[in-house]
Amino acid sequence: MIRVFGRSGSSNSAKVFWLLDELGLAYDLVETGGKHGGNDAPDFRARNPFGKVPVVEDDAGSFWESNAILRYLASRHGNGAIWPEAAAQRAQIDGWMDWASLSLAAPLTRLRKSRAAGKGDGDLPAVVAAFTQLDAQLAREPFIAGKALTLADITAGPSVHRWFLLEGARPPLPCLEAYHTMLLRNAGYQTHIRILT
Repeated sequence: MIRVFGRSGSSNSAKVFWLLDELGLAYDLVETGGKHGGNDAPDFRARNPFGKVPVVEDDAGSFWESNAILRYLASRHGNGAIWPEAAAQRAQIDGWMDWASLSLAAPLTRLRKSRAAGKGDGDLPAVVAAFTQLDAQLAREPFIAGKALTLADITAGPSVHRWFLLEGARPPLPCLEAYHTMLLRNAGYQTHIRILT
């Protein structure tokens, strides 16, 4: 049985929950982190020395870092559907996953924290630039890495959702808007991503 140490409201946990739903995998949730605490407990630190959620545990061991977890679960249970077997296709998806974490989510997180602390919009240009790049990619393909949902979309999903929560003027990004409308029809996105604030 798969155990997930994580919590709703965590974008990194949400990505894992979404993939588990996509793969039709049952799991036990051990609510950890945030208001649930437990992520500094010695037994949790033995699973992830950095004390962050999510962590996934199964008969093969404990795994941490959300993108590593996504790759592990898709490799073990996905039958090539959401993360293809071909190395070149995987590398394309991996590139977008890493980009989504570093160039999309990171400045967006800094912007949201800065606004929450009343410190302004210093990262707004980087956020707009990243989402403009994503819009350009989505003008070429219906999903981030091609014709079908992949780990690239699951990785970017929380940031896409939070883009549409940003207050204030945003540039028109029609391909991103169409993509978001399409994601809203996905049950896993509705259940795990749309609830994020």
